[in-house]
Amino acid sequence: MAHYFSENQIDAFKECFFFHARKGYITSEGDLSIIIRSLNYCVTKDEVHTYFSKAAAADDGRIDFASFLNIMHNHSLVENKQKELKAALVAQDRDRRGYLNASELRHILTNIGEKLSPKEVDSLFREAGVQATGQVNIASFVDTIMTPQADY
Repeated sequence: MAHYFSENQIDAFKECFFFHARKGYITSEGDLSIIIRSLNYCVTKDEVHTYFSKAAAADDGRIDFASFLNIMHNHSLVENKQKELKAALVAQDRDRRGYLNASELRHILTNIGEKLSPKEVDSLFREAGVQATGQVNIASFVDTIMTPQADY
């Protein structure tokens, strides 16, 4: 599973997993749900039940870190944050042109949902090459900010 995630992601998964799995494994759906949600993934009770049932059945009711990585890989195939973010921004595009004014995008990012600070928005805009008074191509913006940075 290591080739599906960056080294930083695996480190974050490992830190979170072992924080909750003090014995090196977990034995409940509740623990699995907490760990996945702590990593900022959205998971339903049904998904947790399915993941837990499959993984725990293979190892005496326990899920170790290797099994957890498999679960995270499977869940990452289901959860598509990039697609969800594009859909959310497209919903704000009243003219259906595929573009938002930079000021509109700034307002959305600082006032709706998980609000970003103005500094965080400035950083995203710099990373994506967005001019403060320009038009932002929604698809390009999302692709740019959601593309993992190389950590090597």
